[in-house]
Amino acid sequence: MSVANKVFEYIIELGPVIIIPSILFIISLFTGKNPLIILKNSIFVFIGLVLVAIMLTSFINFFEPLVNTIVINAKKDFQVIDLGFKISEYIAFNSTIIIQIIIAIILLNIIMLFLRLTRTINIDFWNFWAFLFSGSVIYSITEIQWMGVLISLIIASVTLVTADIYAHYIGNYYGIEGISTPHPFSVFWAPISQLVNYLLNKIPKVKRIHLFYEEIQYKLGFVSEPMVFGFLIGFIIGIITKYKTITAILPSDLFYAFGSGLRLAIIMIIFPRAFNLLTKGLVPLINNLRQSINRRITKRELYIGIDSLVISGHPSVIGLSAIMVPLTVYIATLLPGNRLLPNADLIFIPFILIWAIAPSRGDIFRSFISALIFIPIILWVCTDLADLYTNIVSNSNIVIPEGYSKVSSIGSGANLIFWILLQILKPILNLFM
Repeated sequence: MSVANKVFEYIIELGPVIIIPSILFIISLFTGKNPLIILKNSIFVFIGLVLVAIMLTSFINFFEPLVNTIVINAKKDFQVIDLGFKISEYIAFNSTIIIQIIIAIILLNIIMLFLRLTRTINIDFWNFWAFLFSGSVIYSITEIQWMGVLISLIIASVTLVTADIYAHYIGNYYGIEGISTPHPFSVFWAPISQLVNYLLNKIPKVKRIHLFYEEIQYKLGFVSEPMVFGFLIGFIIGIITKYKTITAILPSDLFYAFGSGLRLAIIMIIFPRAFNLLTKGLVPLINNLRQSINRRITKRELYIGIDSLVISGHPSVIGLSAIMVPLTVYIATLLPGNRLLPNADLIFIPFILIWAIAPSRGDIFRSFISALIFIPIILWVCTDLADLYTNIVSNSNIVIPEGYSKVSSIGSGANLIFWILLQILKPILNLFM
């Protein structure tokens, strides 16, 4: 492994929790503001991200017993297992074109900014893995370096433009002005959600159906409190998880459901506080950066490209995720043509749902419809990519769990633009396979 590979793999191992506040702190020092205030806000961002990351992991793990119940009772024979980031990491960091792709993407961003083709300054180096992964897949097939770099650049350029287009939704709905999320596994779902909203507005009667998170809070009153709502949902999930034995061992299963309710209640209490703490530091840092850029470089409105993790703790995202995480597994058991068992990358679901929610401005009904469209597409794409991913990692030390013959990944499968490019290039790529 080259030095460049080791350096970037080390950056990935640090994770966005370390990288985001560190980069914001270093860049903000050049704005001329009080370093102590910058440090304070960076610490808020760090602590907020730590809490969001911990709670997001706890949130996904909370559904593991229910997911196991769904899978055990499903009649479907899954051939493909979702091994998650393990696949993306192996493919991206065992490539010899890492440094070429990184330099090319940074130069691309600078050139696009100079030519006014984008407004996003992408400082989210952690999520460069998505571009590295795409280029490395092409390179592993063709062994042509320029082709791998070119595919990465195409995906990066389209991602930057798409992130620009939908950045105002982040400010309007999530309340964080001046940022975008230039991630191909997430932002490319925004146009589909926008199309869903457009079509729903054309259907008589349906166009009048609206269900906003804030309205539910107002109408339900005490029941809508995160603690109470989380406990009720958790208790119901506990009952469903133990539904087969509940008549036989009622006290034990009711105690399990009670504990399940308490766990989700705690998660639902801490999540909004983590999000608020994060934004308390992030908003002033982003505002200072934008003001400094406008004062010293250009009056043009620019966005700071940052990780979707900063938005994933929003109450509406967590609320919809509480429905869609187990429902994703259930859909997988019923969906014709799907062979993938969602597993390790279920943690990507909230990142994708960010763009089911924002274009509908928090309308739960429309967000849910968008999510119901997203999930089957992702499952089909992941199934289609399973043969390719399995062939690429066949010589690695990645172990395929017993009972499965192929591997895939929701995180990389959610990169819709990459899958589309693969279909376009398939006649060419088949010459190398």
